[in-house]
Amino acid sequence: MAVITVSRQLGSGGDRIAERVAEELGFAFVDRRLVEEIAQITDTSVEEVEKYDEKGEGRVRHFLKRLLVPEMNPGGFPLSSAAYFPEFGLEFPYVMERGGSEHQAVYLDRGTYQLLITTLVQDYGDTGSAVVVGRASQVILGQHPNAFHVKIISPIDERSRVIQQQQDVTEEQARELIEQHDRWRQLYLKNHHDADWNDLLLYHLTINTGRMSSDDAVDLIVHQLCRSA
Repeated sequence: MAVITVSRQLGSGGDRIAERVAEELGFAFVDRRLVEEIAQITDTSVEEVEKYDEKGEGRVRHFLKRLLVPEMNPGGFPLSSAAYFPEFGLEFPYVMERGGSEHQAVYLDRGTYQLLITTLVQDYGDTGSAVVVGRASQVILGQHPNAFHVKIISPIDERSRVIQQQQDVTEEQARELIEQHDRWRQLYLKNHHDADWNDLLLYHLTINTGRMSSDDAVDLIVHQLCRSA
């Protein structure tokens, strides 16, 4: 009933490694599925949920948001869509009006997203037989007795080369994208879990795909999990 969490740097190949590990073990592969489940639960689109997905904010902006507009519990009275502070460049919780005579409002904000993502990851941890990618799963399941935490990294030059090929961008654009994603993930863990994404003590195993092939990485993770089972 083990569960594997996989944290990964953009361009490290971690997503594909996680997917192949799930295939090898016959586990559920839990990545975009989490976003789709939240969209279904909240009756919103996947695109709306993705606005919150693994994206962090600067500490000043995060503080201002919490100070000016406290996040509300699911089911609470939603804020007007006009509740924002453009002078600070902040986006706040919003209400999406659905069609129909009842004009039902569907509410989604950062607090709702965090509660749902945490609950879903915990459910997969309790169910087991799953490979969960990102979403602070290494922290949410940090004390879970049957969780095995992996981080996939790679040198910046190698990551840049991969992103250039995958997204057909220049080297400068690739590096900017990498830096943005690294910053998002660091802030996401810091703001919402008070954890350091680069803390090696969060993980059982760290793999550098700049020095190890993806095939060997998959074999190593599967071997280590079976050995510890």
